[in-house]
Amino acid sequence: MTVAYETRPTSELSHLAWCALVAVRLAQQEGKAQSPLQQHLFVMQWLTTAQKRRLLPKNVAPDIAWLLAQGKKYGFSANLLKKLDYIYRSSVGELATQSVLFRFTYFIETLKTMGWLDFLVPPKDWEKGWKCSETASAVYTPKALLHPSFDDAGALIKPLPIRFTGDISGVYALMEQCHLSFHPEPDHACYSEFLLQG
Repeated sequence: MTVAYETRPTSELSHLAWCALVAVRLAQQEGKAQSPLQQHLFVMQWLTTAQKRRLLPKNVAPDIAWLLAQGKKYGFSANLLKKLDYIYRSSVGELATQSVLFRFTYFIETLKTMGWLDFLVPPKDWEKGWKCSETASAVYTPKALLHPSFDDAGALIKPLPIRFTGDISGVYALMEQCHLSFHPEPDHACYSEFLLQG
């Protein structure tokens, strides 16, 4: 897990994300950064400028470096604007007002943008404990239980099991920032299992 999602004072992170999001919106008003690719390039340039000119507090330098590294490594698919939006929303507490389904979806999507694999597992494979690998960073959701676990308003109506493979040490901070309550289940040799609870 990266520095951007560790438990830490969030006002500086929130300020970083807010500044970047405002810069993108201002550029869009000027007719720039219209397409997703243009937005990616704009954010990369903005972060590079902020880093070189030291425009933001020193303690967000690792966050800027991480975002730039993600942008360079994954290019357009790094979804930097979504990452910044997530950082801002989680920092100001806006996620807490959303439904459990929204927060769970945001949790999964954030893991994906961080390079995690996401699998909706059919019932037979779930029963067998299927996994793509023991070491790959991946999250597994039982396909047959996903929709029945939520009502039409997105409220959790029954616990939903989730499995992880790979290093999950950083996942706890993300769970907390998404305001999700996960109960750890007994350890399995090949994966970690949690119950999403209301």
